[in-house]
This record gives sequence, structure tokens and C-alpha cells, in this order.
Amino acid sequence: MPFIDILIFAVIAVFLIFRLRSILGNRDGFEKPQKTVQTESSADNIINFKGKTPVAESAPLNGSGLKELRKLDASFKDEEFLSGAKAAFPLILNAYSESDLGSLRRYVGFDLYEEFSNAVHQRDAAGEHLKIDIETVNDVQLLDAEISDGIATVTVKYDTIQSRILTDASDTVIEEDSISSEQIEDIWIFERDIRSTDPNWRLVETGTAEPE
Repeated sequence: MPFIDILIFAVIAVFLIFRLRSILGNRDGFEKPQKTVQTESSADNIINFKGKTPVAESAPLNGSGLKELRKLDASFKDEEFLSGAKAAFPLILNAYSESDLGSLRRYVGFDLYEEFSNAVHQRDAAGEHLKIDIETVNDVQLLDAEISDGIATVTVKYDTIQSRILTDASDTVIEEDSISSEQIEDIWIFERDIRSTDPNWRLVETGTAEPE
């Protein structure tokens, strides 16, 4: 009887072994590795840009003229830009005349800031003081636009009546560097990366033109 019990258990064990092998399969250590499926989010043409949702790389943004800028940057609106440019004009001139470099750093590009900063330091070192009074704003116009590799520049003309009085350390007016109630046409160039989430434009170049 004990021999029969052992035989029965042996048969059951063999049956269970073959049953498990048929279910689990036989691993002999030479199986081919499973292929990794690459999802779209890990593809090479997906990039992260300043915390934005990953976007596909696109061709460089290039163009010339305000019409092309409107096409490439849907957020650009003429009236909104002109309103901002008009507001920036006295802010930047006053910050420059008052030696407010902190404000200038927010409003202008790096290279122009360095020029303004050097001029301010030289003026302060000489004990000179500059007062700018914008008496009348006759006109503000958008002249042109350029887009190169996503960097847009917009040229603006300001037609104003201004007084600019420069005084020395003894509060004497330096006549050759001062004007009183004169018409001035300032040509300013603003810049922005239209691919960026930052909506702010910065002044990168200034100049003047002779009134017509």
C-alpha cells in the first residue's frame, strides 16, 4: 500500500510539471530581447522650450515687412504695439535722464543698456544733470519690420517737441548739449523673439532723423 501511494503521488507530480511547462513555457536563457517601442513623445523631433508643451521643430522664421510679421506672429497687433511703444518712449527717456539703470535694464537690450550705462556713469562722474521734457507727441509711426531666425525687429518713428537741458556740476547750462522746444524725430528699433512666451519688446537701437 505505501508503494502504491508513492506511485500515485509521482504520477501527479509529473502531470503537474508538464502542465506548468505548457503554461509558462521553457526559458533556456537564449530568448531574443523584447523590442522597445519608441513613443511619439520621445522622438528626436520633439523639443522642450522654456516649459511650454513639447512642440515639433519647424523651419526658421524669416521675413521682411510688417505684413510678414503679422503673418508669422499672430499676437502682433499694430495698435497694441503702437500704444506700448508710445508709453515706453517717456519711460525710457526719463530713466536715462534720471540715471535709473534698474528701469533701463528692464526696457532695453543688453548692448544698448551697456551704452546707456556708460553714458550715465560718465555724466554722473562729471557732476552733470540731464532733464528731458517731452512737450508734445505729434506722431508715432510703424516704419518697418524684419524677422530673422525668429527674432523680430520693428522700427518706430517718434515725431515730438522736446527740451533737453544738460547742466554741469555748478548748475550751469551746457548750451552745446541742450535744446529748447525743438522738433525731434527719434528712430527706435524694438526686438523680440516671437517664438518665446515672453510678450515684451525691448529697445535695441536708437537714432534721430532730421525733420522733413
